[in-house]
Formats: sequence, C-alpha cells, structure tokens
Amino acid sequence: MATDIRGHILVVDDTPTNVKLLSRLLSNEGYQVHTAQDGAEALAHVSSAPPDLVLLDIQMPGMDGYEVCQRLKADPRLANTPVIFISALNDTDGIVKALNIGGADYITKPFRSKEVLARVNSQMKLLDQHRQIEALREQDRQHFERLNEMKSQFIHMATHDLKNPLTIIGGYAEMLEDLDVAENQRAFFVQSLQAIQGGVEKMRTLVAEMLDLAQLDTGVGLTLAPHALTPFIEKCAQAYGAVARRKGIELATTPPLQDVMVVMDQGRMERVMDNLLSNAIKYTPVGGRVELRAEVADTQILIQVSDTGLGIPAKDTPHLFEAFFRVREAEHRQVEGTGLGLTLVKLVVEQHGGRVFVESAPGEGSTFSVQLPLDLVPTPG
Repeated sequence: MATDIRGHILVVDDTPTNVKLLSRLLSNEGYQVHTAQDGAEALAHVSSAPPDLVLLDIQMPGMDGYEVCQRLKADPRLANTPVIFISALNDTDGIVKALNIGGADYITKPFRSKEVLARVNSQMKLLDQHRQIEALREQDRQHFERLNEMKSQFIHMATHDLKNPLTIIGGYAEMLEDLDVAENQRAFFVQSLQAIQGGVEKMRTLVAEMLDLAQLDTGVGLTLAPHALTPFIEKCAQAYGAVARRKGIELATTPPLQDVMVVMDQGRMERVMDNLLSNAIKYTPVGGRVELRAEVADTQILIQVSDTGLGIPAKDTPHLFEAFFRVREAEHRQVEGTGLGLTLVKLVVEQHGGRVFVESAPGEGSTFSVQLPLDLVPTPG
C-alpha cells in the first residue's frame, strides 16, 4: 500500500456496499477517501474540507447527483474540482446531462475496478497539470509586476534627474540673450541660442510625456468630474487659434448641437486634444484647414480632429499609437515629434472607457476620432 497521500477523494453514494468497495479500491492506490451518503452530507463536507475529486452517484434520495454537482460548480472554491458521475443510468441523455452541468467523466454501474482507477488517475493528473500551470502563471504575474515596478522606478528617476540640468541649461541660455555680442557674430550667436532653447524645449516635452506615460501605464487613477462639452471643445480650439494663424491654417470648430455635461478628467482630456490638434496643425501645409468637431448620440460622444495635411500611408496606420513610432516618410520626418503623443492619447481615452481610431489618405489628410461611451447629463436650462 502506498504511504504517500496522492490526493483527497470524496465518494458520495447512498449504497453502503458501493461506498465500501470504492473506499478500499482508492485507499489501496494511495488516496485519502472521505464518504457521504447523500447530497446534503456531501455539500456539508466540501464546505469544510474541499476534496481534490468527487465520485458522485446520481440516483440518491432527496437531492440527486445532478443538483449536487450544480451546487459544487456554483461555488468559486470548487468550480475546478473534477466530478466523476457513477450511476446505473447508461442512457445517452443522462450522460450528456451529467457532462453539460460540469461533470468531468461518467462511469456506469456495475463499475469495474480498473476502469474506475484509470478514470480517477486521469482526472488527478489533469488536476495536477492545471495546478502546475496556475502556479507558473502566478510566478509569471509576480515576475511581471516586479519588472513593471522596476521599469516605472527607472522612468521616474531618469525623467526627474533630467529636469534639473534642463532647467539650468535653459536658465543660462536666457542669461546669454542679454550679453553684448559683436555685430559680425550676432547672427551666429542668436542662431546658437535658438538651437539650445529648441533642444531644451524638446527635452522638456519628452520628459513630460515620459512621466505622463509612466503614470498612465502604472494605473494612476483619473480625477473625474462633470464638465460641459461645448466650452471644453471651444477652450481646446482657442488654445491653438494663434498657432494655426501663424502658419496660415484655418482652424474651425463645430460644437455639438446640444450641450451636455460629461464626466471626465478634464486635464487629461485636454492633453488628448492638445496632441491631436498640434499634430493636425504641424502636418498640414500652409493654406490648409483643421477642424475640431463634436457630436452626441445617446450615450456616445464622438470628438473628431480632421485636417487637410500630409495624410498617413496605410502601412503605418496600425502602428500610430505605439510608443516612439514615427511615420517613415521623409516629409513626416521633417516635423519634430517624440513619438509618444498618440500613445498618451490612446491610454487616456481607454482609461475613460473609450477608443480612438484614425482614417487617413496620403496627400488628402487625416481624421482622428475619439469615441467616449460615457453617461451624459443634459446641461441645465
């Protein structure tokens, strides 16, 4: 007789002879056997000591095996516990019903010892494999969480450490503007200062976007509050009015026909609009047009930024929202960018339960759409 316990098995049968035979058979194979004579006793046993496997008779007084199995599977702690039905019923409908309600296998009476052992051993092997897989998944999850925490710490340390030298460089560049420089060197001096200041601004933008990305990626929550949609759209457009005029681009705004209050994190949604509007203006040639519009249908908000700019090749659109991705075309590469803006847009919109997508054609322009399935409240009055 085996000395190591291979597992705990609950035998549920109202016939003492069957219980005795199964108990002896399974005990000789190294299993710890527990018994119950009816459904109520079986449920009481599993609630205090969940077994590894249940051998369950169907025809029992009071509560039959089908109901016992259904109650077992309804308990989250026992949902993965294999149940092997043992019954004198050998009709197809009975077997199908047993399997449909969660039974792992079915043995007909009078049972044969070798068949019982083969089916029990098979289910126990599957159970062991399932547990091993779950243990590996848990190890992977913990490993991923440790790596993710290390990544977040590194990003925060790196970006914060970059802020101080950037501030110093920017400060000295401003001081240099006040210096008297010989006229023949003035043009070079001014050009060099502008290059320094431009580089500092690019680095500040990159640092800010990396910090934002790290916060969003690590699940920092939203600060939600109700905001009127129309003023929000108008405010976002006004912020880029001067930028569009300087480039000779028409910036149009089409607010929703009916204003509504939208529950959102206004600061983060403003960042979404900033990225979409600044991109539209940057990639639209002089004389082009950019439009910001919004509409409401039931509980769906659709905010769109359209432009008559360069457009995006079809091969690049699936990758637009990936971190650090830039369109490879030469004319796109001439426009400054970090490759993080659209990644932030996607993360923020998805945190709001929405989605973002793009339609574009090279040489014709692009339309970026933000769809937010939020609860809406009509504006009073």
